[in-house]
Amino acid sequence: MLQSGHALDDLALEGLEDGFLFALPRDAAERLLAQAIRINVPAGSLIYREDESPSLIVVVKGLLRVFLSSADGRQVTVRYARSGDVAGLALVIGGPAPMSIQAITGALVVALRVDSLRTLLATDPGVARACAEELTRQLYWLLGDISAQAFLTLRQRLARQLLLLARHGPGSDLVVHAGQQELADAIGTVREVVTRNLHELHEEGLIDISRDEVTIRDPVALADLSRRLDWRTG
Repeated sequence: MLQSGHALDDLALEGLEDGFLFALPRDAAERLLAQAIRINVPAGSLIYREDESPSLIVVVKGLLRVFLSSADGRQVTVRYARSGDVAGLALVIGGPAPMSIQAITGALVVALRVDSLRTLLATDPGVARACAEELTRQLYWLLGDISAQAFLTLRQRLARQLLLLARHGPGSDLVVHAGQQELADAIGTVREVVTRNLHELHEEGLIDISRDEVTIRDPVALADLSRRLDWRTG
């Protein structure tokens, strides 16, 4: 459990001030955190399966992905959750859905009580407003991603995906810790196509490739490649 009265301040010290919990009224956030559990999640572990009861997860450190699975086992990533983000909010409000949540990297997460948030949603307008704003933000992200899948070439989608996943590694390098199958799942293609395109980007000097890792050598050129019209600006 997290210590009541100080938990929100502790998370602020970890750089989560722009996250979901800080959009809630402070009393409500502290109430949720007083009943929460911190969990260290190894990379690759499933935090939520589609056949389980709803789960509400706030990311403290690390990177999670929300994905859908087909009947034949194929997967497609529909969202990433980083430090401060909440995953599973739609499940809390709308009930179970055919999606799962997985840790891409080793992660530290806070599991909030679903029944507590549901009670606050029914009694605290500030909580209801914050949750509505968060779900709207997630909807806009999904709409932007749908437009990217529809209008960008596969090469552009891959470049965009690498930039979305990139984090600072040793020195000033931007590093993506993801396997080629994970990248294929994220952009809706097969591993062989991703392998070919990664090799081409490497030959052009934009990236370096190693096992389950991509180092971005020219982020400006990669960003130029992935450029698209934002659907909200017409």
